[in-house]
Amino acid sequence: MEIKPKTRVPKQLRSIDKKNRIMDAAMTLFARKGIHQTNSKEIAAEAGVAIGSFYSYFPDKRKLLTEVLEIYLNNHFDIIWKDGLPQNTVPSPQIIRHFMENVLNAYDMAPDFHRETHVLRYSDPEVKALYDMETEKELKQIIEVLTQYKDQMSINDMEAAAVVIHSAAENLAHKIKFMGTLDESRLIGEFTDMIFRYLAKG
Repeated sequence: MEIKPKTRVPKQLRSIDKKNRIMDAAMTLFARKGIHQTNSKEIAAEAGVAIGSFYSYFPDKRKLLTEVLEIYLNNHFDIIWKDGLPQNTVPSPQIIRHFMENVLNAYDMAPDFHRETHVLRYSDPEVKALYDMETEKELKQIIEVLTQYKDQMSINDMEAAAVVIHSAAENLAHKIKFMGTLDESRLIGEFTDMIFRYLAKG
């Protein structure tokens, strides 16, 4: 049985910087070459560290991937919700448009890395679990927003409505960022109109 060396948690600024360089290098190479086509030695070289330093922070490439992905997904969520949504007494097209624009801004952070990891969502249980956790956070946030306007909306099932809105926004973001479908402003406009009509009472 092989005993792997324990990885360390960096505390000094120099060590933190080295670990961050490894993670940044991994994201760059995963996006550029693909996850399966990138190995630990290449990541260490890109980061400018010895392979021994790599293994002192990460036992293998897989652990590095999941840690990078977790941070990325947290940042993805923060970009969508960091400024909140425009305040209004009723659900308005402005609120819906702002939400969709924030979603697209989040995808702009690292679209190639997102595409590479999203493919793994359907075959890798750990990657799927991280994406599922991010989705649950998104749904809770959408439900919270919908609840603020429940008396002005025709929606009875907030949970189901949140799934519909999240799925529509995510699929549209994939079309725009990964497939170049139509003009972005046109698609945002139609999304805004569709969701507003879906939510509006009467």
